Amino acid sequence: MRKYSLLLIGLALTALNVEAQETSESMDSIANVESYRFTLDDCLQYAFGNSYERQSLKLSEKTAAESVTQAKNNRKPNVNFSAGESAQHAGSNSHINMSGNAGISSGITLYQGGSISNSIKQSKQAEEESHLRTKKYDNSLSIEILSAYLSVLRNEETLKYKTSIVTTSKEQADLGKKKYDAGAILESDYLILDAQYASNKTDTLDSHISYITNMLTLKRLMSLDPNADLQLVAPDTSAIEALALLPSQEECVDKALQTMPELQLSKSAIDIAETQIDITKAGRRPTISANASVGTSHRDFDNIGRQFGDNFNQQVGLSLSLPIYDRGQTKSKLVQNRIAKQQAEVEYAQNELSIKQTVIQQYQNVKLAYERYKMTQQRCKAYAEVFNVYNAKFNVGMVVITDMLQRQDNYISAINEYVQAKYAFILNRKILDVYTGESISMEN
Repeated sequence: MRKYSLLLIGLALTALNVEAQETSESMDSIANVESYRFTLDDCLQYAFGNSYERQSLKLSEKTAAESVTQAKNNRKPNVNFSAGESAQHAGSNSHINMSGNAGISSGITLYQGGSISNSIKQSKQAEEESHLRTKKYDNSLSIEILSAYLSVLRNEETLKYKTSIVTTSKEQADLGKKKYDAGAILESDYLILDAQYASNKTDTLDSHISYITNMLTLKRLMSLDPNADLQLVAPDTSAIEALALLPSQEECVDKALQTMPELQLSKSAIDIAETQIDITKAGRRPTISANASVGTSHRDFDNIGRQFGDNFNQQVGLSLSLPIYDRGQTKSKLVQNRIAKQQAEVEYAQNELSIKQTVIQQYQNVKLAYERYKMTQQRCKAYAEVFNVYNAKFNVGMVVITDMLQRQDNYISAINEYVQAKYAFILNRKILDVYTGESISMEN
């Protein structure tokens, strides 16, 4: 019996030890979760600093900058050193002849039809193009993060409203139970209230799931650990009327044409194509080069020092190369280059039209979104007042359950429409800011 008791005590202690270890590991895991409290600006800065795609684009910028340096270095002379030693044996003679040489040579291109200057120019244009590609990505990423950020805030605000409704719905169900127990209402009326309470809780759960989904989307866009604890600092949206103050549509279009990287990239493609035409034309012009060298040599090792001195030589020269006939290659390249420029011009015109249409459409979206926001705001206030009145009357038995629940459903629908319209307006307004090169900061 004593052995059995000791065995039970041992098993219990082992179980307690395992549970304590699991609890400790769980607490350590929670402690290791990083916590963040971010504004929209913080989200953008974190994303720009951690996005792998953006890091790749920044590396492309460095590569383009190095290409500019290399193009400039093509103006400089090259310097080469050479040395050699050889042994020669011929016939039946047992003597091996040794010989060697050493020298330094240099050459520089004095004129190449403007090819070097245009290559430098083209490298600078490619460098600017890489900057524009990063800017284009930044704009795209900013819009995606803005959308996810506002979606999370919309979910949070919706949850606050719906949690309040669930609380009211529970009070209604509890009151209905008391009335049913007292015989004041039918069982079917009580069951309707209880079912409505369950439905409201399910609706709140759906909103919470949407919140989690949008939060994960935001973390993914920011390249943030999905397990990290992220709290968003909501901006002051009470001054939403100030966002409705818009410049003229023409002003927005003009700013977009000046700042949007898509159009600047198209312009850069035209400039690069023009420079390529100049580079190709250089193939028809002469090339003038200068070269110089010094060297010495020896044969065998007898008086090698004197041999080096006697054989020391210097040379300087100037060369001219003039293409006469290259089987039409330059002519064909010029035709292709001019076609490439025409294609770039067509794409520029197409992008210009597309940007105008996009900005005008976005401008109208902002105006319509604001009108919808004002309408739903007024509607939400009205339905809230009606619901509060009917709920108060229900509590004192002045209205039937179906009438009160109908007003509650109308209020819930109005809340959803209002919150959706509010954040849709802010999103559309800030997207217009991105298009016109304005800051999308929502700091107070």
